[in-house]
Amino acid sequence: MAEQLGRNLVLVKGSSGGTGGTAIAGVRTKGIAVNNTPVDVSSDDSSGWRKLLDTPGEKTIDFSVSGVATDRTALAAAVSASDVVDEWKLTWEDGADVYGDCFIASYSETGEYNGTVTFEMSLQSAGAITYQAGS
Repeated sequence: MAEQLGRNLVLVKGSSGGTGGTAIAGVRTKGIAVNNTPVDVSSDDSSGWRKLLDTPGEKTIDFSVSGVATDRTALAAAVSASDVVDEWKLTWEDGADVYGDCFIASYSETGEYNGTVTFEMSLQSAGAITYQAGS
């Protein structure tokens, strides 16, 4: 994979099957964390060594974004009761995607006296997440 420019990593709300949707404007920082919870199957037969199953007990993906509040798409998604879980997609400039249903775990906006209004949002996977490789 070649180096890529961070500003070309795009977060989209409401993509259906990984297509379409509305890009969240004003985003400056995007992050993704893949978490696999191990299942410990150690016993006396393990001779004191920890033994883990080959399959995680739980898989989760968390997205984090922050930026300048230029529109209210993210805020509207956060406060709308019917859109607490929706499909979200993170797209890299080479066309790779990670998408699936996510729960809006938190959203905040901050405005400083002599600065712009900024926001932070975190999303947690709410089901299976799909990875589609780019070119």
